[in-house]
Amino acid sequence: MPEAAASFRTASQMSESTVFRTPGETHLGVGAVRMVGPIARRCGARALLVTGARSAKASGALDAVSESLQEAGVEVVLYDRVGREPTLGMVDEARQLARESACDLIIGLGGGSPIDAAKAVAGLFFSPRPTAAHFEGRVSLPDKTLPWIAIPTTAGAGAEATPNSVLINEETKVKKSIRSWAWLAKAAIVDPALTVACPKSVTAASGMDAFTQAVESYTSRHATPLTEGISLRAALEIARGLPRAWEDGGDIEARTAVAWGATMAGIALANARLGAVHGLAHPVGTLCGLPHGLACGILLPAVIEFNLDVAAPKYARLARELGAAGETSSTEAAARAFLAYVRELNARLGVPASLGEAGLTREMIDEIVEQTLPSQSLAANPKPASREDLRAILLAQLE
Repeated sequence: MPEAAASFRTASQMSESTVFRTPGETHLGVGAVRMVGPIARRCGARALLVTGARSAKASGALDAVSESLQEAGVEVVLYDRVGREPTLGMVDEARQLARESACDLIIGLGGGSPIDAAKAVAGLFFSPRPTAAHFEGRVSLPDKTLPWIAIPTTAGAGAEATPNSVLINEETKVKKSIRSWAWLAKAAIVDPALTVACPKSVTAASGMDAFTQAVESYTSRHATPLTEGISLRAALEIARGLPRAWEDGGDIEARTAVAWGATMAGIALANARLGAVHGLAHPVGTLCGLPHGLACGILLPAVIEFNLDVAAPKYARLARELGAAGETSSTEAAARAFLAYVRELNARLGVPASLGEAGLTREMIDEIVEQTLPSQSLAANPKPASREDLRAILLAQLE
């Protein structure tokens, strides 16, 4: 297959109009966290600061953000009860606190969970209905939102750059996203120094989430020349920086590469969508009790293999850019070299080789498939995947 076919867009797709959106402003670099006060002051006078119970406090990130806000004259109301998965109940609780405290600005500080929770609080602040009504699609989203600022402390989800909030219904265990372009952050502040305190397990899981998002947005049915360039560079930055950041958490150069890559992957996926890995990873993570990024890392090789006959030119391009295949190698050989590269990257980071090793059982498969089928991520996969295809992918994970 010639390299010119790497984008595999049809003539009708090429003629479709598209739109490209990003947060209002994005600040990247060591020390960027100091900008939160001045930025927040332009948006409001009292901020609900949404974060988790431990990591932001232990790393000093919470103190740094609070100090900058106080210096700028912005009052802080703290909501620090977001767990590993942001639930509908947490969002409702934080929304109520924001209203009672007359907050006019929301700030999300932490990994993807606190940022997604903050995003939903801002987006649903003016809704009189519970979060569940919007989660289930029974009620449309309000037109008006509060401004919000995203400050990631992990390099993974890219939630600072996306318009969707991934939440879980704690009663039904269904995990999916609420999406609105109005939910893009007023500002994203990406300070690689805030990720230095991440332990190896978080670095690996969040990093593989970011890498998967870069790869899937690159091969998505909705990719455009604009998103493809961002996705490709994101994948290269993450792949080159992640092993170093995992081996030495204090390697700020490596941390910077992964932080930049994660944000770029977020920008790309917001505009191009993802693929079957993310369609499967949400229910897999919930039912198996796995961190989302770990589920993504485990599933990525299987989905690459499934997509090879359609997406080989793009996988080949990734392999050549990463040095995993030579310029003279065939497209098929280079694509398979990329598959081998991803498997080796997982092994280097201690990611299990299969979901069977991570808790998947045969009894879970039908439920995972049913939750995956309506996913917009699955719909964006370069190769259509049927119920039988998804079952085959998961059954192979038991071996």
